[in-house]
Amino acid sequence: MKKRNLKGIAAAALAMSMVATTPAMAFAQEGGLTEVTAYTAAKPDKKPETDKKVKPKAQEVGKVTCTSAGKLNISFKQKVTYTDGLRAVIFDEEGKEIASKISKKNKSLLTVSVSGLVQGQKYTVEIEGILGKDSTEAVVVKKAFTAKGMKTQSKVGKATVESKKFVVLKMQSAAYYKDATVSVADSNGNACDAKIVKKAKGNIKVQIAGMKKGNTYTITINGVKTKNEKNFGSITKTVTVK
Repeated sequence: MKKRNLKGIAAAALAMSMVATTPAMAFAQEGGLTEVTAYTAAKPDKKPETDKKVKPKAQEVGKVTCTSAGKLNISFKQKVTYTDGLRAVIFDEEGKEIASKISKKNKSLLTVSVSGLVQGQKYTVEIEGILGKDSTEAVVVKKAFTAKGMKTQSKVGKATVESKKFVVLKMQSAAYYKDATVSVADSNGNACDAKIVKKAKGNIKVQIAGMKKGNTYTITINGVKTKNEKNFGSITKTVTVK
């Protein structure tokens, strides 16, 4: 009986040493050892990262300039590549499309022929069919601009002051208008309240608030052209109240 007890104690000691040195657990039972294996739950495999679609960056537009010949020159800050679907559309501030067509293109400049721009007014050019930066996908490029540098061949002849309130500008040839506006500055460069009260092919009448005898005023009319010009430009006339 004593021998059996000694054997049991020895078996228990052996089982405890196995628990300390191996991932398996052993329990002493009468007649031998029963081994229970310990398992560690396996971590699930990481889900493969899905490729996120990156929106291609649009090419950067540099300057947009207008010419008196009805050309819109659009420069780019880097060389660009065009697709077969290249087209350019111009919109005014109200979202109305202005008739235009691409007349010339190279890797750094796009020229658009356009009719009906008014000097001093804002427009947006939208270009489709340009490859994005470091991408083979086409992008749409937009650029807001103000029509400048457009001179009209319209000439003002005589300017007449009426009742110290109005100035009538007589045109040397038939004038045509579109969304015509007026700006007036005195000799010190201060802006004056003014508005167009009448316009005809032969003359245009402007009302200027606070006109004073002896003062000089510079009148600029935007949105005027001759019959044969494509674009509307501006005319300027200086008058002195006598």
